[in-house]
This record gives sequence, structure tokens and C-alpha cells, in this order.
Amino acid sequence: MAPGADLRPDRHAPALPPATADDLLVVHLGEEVPAELIERLERAGGTRVAAYNPYWDEWGVTLEDPDGYRLVLSRRDWSNS
Repeated sequence: MAPGADLRPDRHAPALPPATADDLLVVHLGEEVPAELIERLERAGGTRVAAYNPYWDEWGVTLEDPDGYRLVLSRRDWSNS
């Protein structure tokens, strides 16, 4: 694991509360998800998984970290306006 990549005081203790399939961090890239980014995240311990909500499979890639939390890399843009 990369230094500083884990924010828990004890990285060997389980994450609390436990993750659910719908706990997501979504990053809107506004472009195709680079294959090399997916590969780097997998080498760092992430696993590519099917999204709980099929919307995210249509618009991006979902990866799960070793604690069960999910990151969605979306190729869509995002705006709050």
C-alpha cells in the first residue's frame, strides 16, 4: 500500500461502519476512463466489480477497495448549475 493512502488510525482494523454496495465515491471525469488508471487502481488493491446500480455500468467503471467501499469513475460531466 502506498504511504498515506489509508486514512484509518489502524489500517489492519476493519472499517466501520461496514460498506454497502451503494456506498460510492463518484468521480466525474468528463471523458473515457483511461485503461491505465484502472490498471493502477487494480495494482493498488482495487477490484473491478459490477455496479449495484446498472446506471454506473453504463456510464463508467466501478472498483471496490479491500474494505468494500466503491469508487465509480464516470465518463460523464457533472455540474450543479
